[in-house]
Amino acid sequence: MSVFLRHLEERFEIRKQILDDVQCNSSERDGVEARKNTKILHLQLRETEHLSEKLSQTVTDLTTVLYLKEAELQYCQSRVSQYRQEARTLAKGKNTLKVTLSEFEFIIECQSKELATLRAEQEGLKETLTQARREKDELLQRWMEEKREEADRVNKNNDAEERWQRLAKQLKKHLQQQEKEKPLLVDTSH
Repeated sequence: MSVFLRHLEERFEIRKQILDDVQCNSSERDGVEARKNTKILHLQLRETEHLSEKLSQTVTDLTTVLYLKEAELQYCQSRVSQYRQEARTLAKGKNTLKVTLSEFEFIIECQSKELATLRAEQEGLKETLTQARREKDELLQRWMEEKREEADRVNKNNDAEERWQRLAKQLKKHLQQQEKEKPLLVDTSH
C-alpha cells in the first residue's frame, strides 16, 4: 500500500515539476498561448491535486482498513492460539481418558473373569446345598422313622409293663384273697 502511495506522490511531484517548468517557459514567452498553456497546466495541476487528495483519502481509508484488518488478524491469531491451547488441553485430556478407559476395560475384564469364577462357585455351592438338603431330608426321614420305631417300642414296653402291673395287681389281690381264705381253712382244720 505504501508503494502505491509513493508511486502517486512521485507522479504528483513529476507533474508539479512539469507545471513549474512550463510556467517558467511560458513566462519567457509572451502572449495568449502562454496563458492558455498555463491555464491547461493549472487545470491539470488542480486535477492532479484533486486526484492527489482523492488518493490521499483513499490511502487514509485503506490505511484504516489495513489497521482494522491487522487488528482483526491479531484477534484471529490470538483466537487461533487460544484454540491451539484448547486443542492441546483436549488432546491431553483425551490421552488421560484413553488411559483411564484402558484401566477400566482391564478392571471390567478382571471383574468379568472373577464374576464367571464366582458364578461357577455359586453353581457348585447350589449343587452342594441341594445335596445337603437332600441328605438332611433323608436323615430327617430316618430319624423320624427311628423315633417312630422307638416310640412304638416304648409304647409296646409301656403296654407290656402296664399288663404286668395289672397282672401283678391281680395276682397280689388274688394272693391276698387266698391268704385271707387260708387262715380260715387253718382254723377249721383244728
